[in-house]
Amino acid sequence: MKKNSYTPLFKSICCLLLSLTMTACSLYEHPEMTENGEIGIDPTAVNVNINLSLQLKTDEAANDEVASRADAETGYRHRIIVDAYLNRILSKRQVVYKELTEAAKLDMELNLKLHARDYQLVIWADYVSEDSDDDLFYNTTTLAPVISPETYLGNSEYKDVLYSCQELNLSKYRNQWNAQVALNPEMKRPTARYELIANDIETFMANGAKAGSKYTMTVRYLGFYDTGFHTLDGISKHGLQYVTYKRTITVPQEGTQEMSIAFDHIFVPENGEVPIAVELSNDKNALLARTYLTLQCKTGDRIVKRSNFLTADPSGGIGVDPGYDGTIDEDLTVE
Repeated sequence: MKKNSYTPLFKSICCLLLSLTMTACSLYEHPEMTENGEIGIDPTAVNVNINLSLQLKTDEAANDEVASRADAETGYRHRIIVDAYLNRILSKRQVVYKELTEAAKLDMELNLKLHARDYQLVIWADYVSEDSDDDLFYNTTTLAPVISPETYLGNSEYKDVLYSCQELNLSKYRNQWNAQVALNPEMKRPTARYELIANDIETFMANGAKAGSKYTMTVRYLGFYDTGFHTLDGISKHGLQYVTYKRTITVPQEGTQEMSIAFDHIFVPENGEVPIAVELSNDKNALLARTYLTLQCKTGDRIVKRSNFLTADPSGGIGVDPGYDGTIDEDLTVE
């Protein structure tokens, strides 16, 4: 019988492969358990520890003499979005919800794990419904830019928002194991708040308006109105035309001197000017009064405008704010 000459060669190759396999296995080390009960430590990961402080009420808001909230708003909660942008592209998002608090400030600690690269870290703190995670006052699919929803909403204090954006250079931690970075972001408002106060109630009632009767106030933003904000660049964006919001008002009892008719939180354009038209109509949609004015503001401002919004000439008077110092309480009269 002829001997197969390939058999010894085949056995030699098999022995060699088996030897390599055993050697490879002997070099493998099982990762140790970490303090948090995790298997191993990712050498490219950095633990970012964020000490967040939200100033929910400003000094001006705490001392406001005008009751400006819409009818008993309830059913909201805080939403905090933490986004890490890599080369201006969203790399990681973390969302946290907190119950409402009556305190002027809300403090919390957030933790985010990122790879050792260089980011722009954006934090956005707003409000959503207590029974839904869906966007409410702002579309936050991306924070670059955030935009208002298709149905524009005004007359809500829960439209208030805080944000921060900062460079986060983590590439220097690439060769460090379990690196820890602490952040104390400075949160600020990307909006200004204005409120319109009618101070001509007595004249309005003298002209025939009855206590308890209802009317509609409409605020129209004239021209292109910025309905978005680009958090990476810190500027308002997404200019749209024909943006309006409405509010039903009830004529108060006789002797009332003034009443809040509308308010909003707005993104501020580069020139700081937001022209609006304020209109009063009855239940038959007849226009009774119209006031044109230009709001001049900067981010963080709280502006109060008092005027004869209920009895102004419906053909439209013009009021222009000549200056401001960050908190405005001004009387206007439109003939």
